[in-house]
Amino acid sequence: MANQPSIWEFLLGGGLLSVAVIIVLLFSGIASVVFFGLKIYGLNRENRVDPYLLKNVNDLLNDGRVQAAVDFCRRDNSPESRSVEKGLSRLGRPVGEIANAMETQAQIEMQKAEKNIGFLATLSGAAPMLGLLGSVLILTSTFGALSKGQTIISQNHLAADFYNALAPGAVGLCVGLLSYIFHNILVAKVDYLLMKIQFHTNEFLDIINKPA
Repeated sequence: MANQPSIWEFLLGGGLLSVAVIIVLLFSGIASVVFFGLKIYGLNRENRVDPYLLKNVNDLLNDGRVQAAVDFCRRDNSPESRSVEKGLSRLGRPVGEIANAMETQAQIEMQKAEKNIGFLATLSGAAPMLGLLGSVLILTSTFGALSKGQTIISQNHLAADFYNALAPGAVGLCVGLLSYIFHNILVAKVDYLLMKIQFHTNEFLDIINKPA
């Protein structure tokens, strides 16, 4: 155990090519963590909606206070309230037109929520491949030098070269796995947001279509 290499020896002992690939992967991993943190904060903030949004809108509409309902939605300023506000702005028009306007607004909200999430999906696939490429290039260089040399290399030296070649691949897999998990969490958040928007849209259409 005393001679076990440290994590720094593992990461930095493979030569210039290995270190360069690992630095790129580490910066990519840091970028994915920062992006995930900012995105999850934004989605959590967007997911906060007044639980009495539809009830208040319904009460205001029953009182004939359409503009007050619009103002209430603007104050709430959530994806759901913006969708309801779009429906309120079309009151008096055919229900199909109101539904289409709200559906368009829902698509706009979804595009805003999904913005740049594809970065994590790309990184989850690219990072392991970049790490594997680094490992293969290091091994290729090692065996290329062996094929041209006349001296016999010790077993320990060869094992050390294999050990160092594993570093880029291991880092790439870690970054890829992390990005994959982050991507799936964000996709689940976006799907939940879409479900809430659709719920509020359907409930609002029921409100304006209820029998007099």
